[in-house]
Amino acid sequence: MDTAEPDGRYRSVEDGLPREVVEALAEHGHLDLLRREADDGDYECADMLGRLLRARGEPPAAALALLRPFVNTSWAARATDHIAEILAEEGDVVAAMAMLRPFADEGQREAVQRLGMLLVGQGRDEDLLAMLRQGLADNLYPIDVVVELTRGLGRDEAVIDLLRSRIDAGRRGLESLLASVLERDGRVEEAVTVLSASLRGRSYNIEDAEQLADLLARHDPAALVDFAAGDGRNGRKFATHRLARLCEEQGRIDDAVAVLAPLAARLRRKEEHGLVHYAVASWLGPVSADALGRNEAWLLADLLARHGRVEEAITVLRPAASADPALVRPLCLLLIGQGRPDEARAVVAEVVAEGRPDPVKLRLEWIEALVACGRHEQAIAELRTDPEAGSGYAHERLAALLACFGSPDEAIAMLGPATEGWDRVLLAKALIRAGRPQDAIATMRAEPTTEWV
Repeated sequence: MDTAEPDGRYRSVEDGLPREVVEALAEHGHLDLLRREADDGDYECADMLGRLLRARGEPPAAALALLRPFVNTSWAARATDHIAEILAEEGDVVAAMAMLRPFADEGQREAVQRLGMLLVGQGRDEDLLAMLRQGLADNLYPIDVVVELTRGLGRDEAVIDLLRSRIDAGRRGLESLLASVLERDGRVEEAVTVLSASLRGRSYNIEDAEQLADLLARHDPAALVDFAAGDGRNGRKFATHRLARLCEEQGRIDDAVAVLAPLAARLRRKEEHGLVHYAVASWLGPVSADALGRNEAWLLADLLARHGRVEEAITVLRPAASADPALVRPLCLLLIGQGRPDEARAVVAEVVAEGRPDPVKLRLEWIEALVACGRHEQAIAELRTDPEAGSGYAHERLAALLACFGSPDEAIAMLGPATEGWDRVLLAKALIRAGRPQDAIATMRAEPTTEWV
């Protein structure tokens, strides 16, 4: 679609206020500023104000008046989706679908989702299948969304035929979707065959292995046991994870522990033999729940903790954290949750003393655990005494915590006049908390050299 700006009035993504700043303005009740900025061409402000007006019962026309000016700008897709949402809620489904169609035809995921749901609500199954055919033909529509929308329509056979025809023609990556539709159609053995075939070879898709394990857990637990034991298929590790969850679901906690314990112990054995692969990628930034979800030591500790066996969980994680620093934060979370923050701090100090690279980021794992437990004041106090508090990551994190939870004036002073990137957003949030929303907007609009004192 043509989304060229008709004039310079409407701000682009780069020029508009970030969502976090808009949310802070709304949280502190500055609706007058949201309206001013919306009228000046800021989409995020218009979107937020429109939602606030609807939430307090204003007529739909008020939100629509804010959004309609953006339908011919670079914000067209988002504005159209929000407008279509309002129109559909008001019963004007035909107009909503007409607005969504051009964006759905371009493969916009949100537009496809909303248009598909409206088609289902109108009983237009054939139109939905036509979208699936088109998506399979030109790889434009998000196929997974359209396939999910066909659930419960009684058209699974047609969907299966469409997916199989593309797979037979050499299309890769559709096996998971095909297996899902086969399962919901009651053809479990065929679904197992499809997923098993996708796991053959030297490489395989982890999601396919997890899906097969889930499938077996639902329909053939004995086969899941065989899969976990190693029946020749790739993915046995993920079958083991699912088998442990199945045991837990059945109330067999000791059996679940017995399934995971041998795998969790491998990390320690590798460390003892000097074979540990240092998982830098997983802990440099925020800990990835997905990455930890595939770490057996974390899975075992999480299982134990959820069933009140916290001391056992700590015993599992303590040696594992030395082998994989991604586990430092979960270990600290457990200890802090037990009212033992000093012990958590000592654990971090011990891991740092073992000579791991970048001790600052390791100490920040302890800080993030404090923040996750709501101990913001303690996290700020700990950062003030960090050996690297004057610069680098520790300094940046202290400024961020002050901006959100501590003294906003101190955060403003720390962030300084040359703030750029995310620090500029933090400065704006601190200014809003300090009762200076106009300055917050101005600093987002100004050059980085603007001083706020």
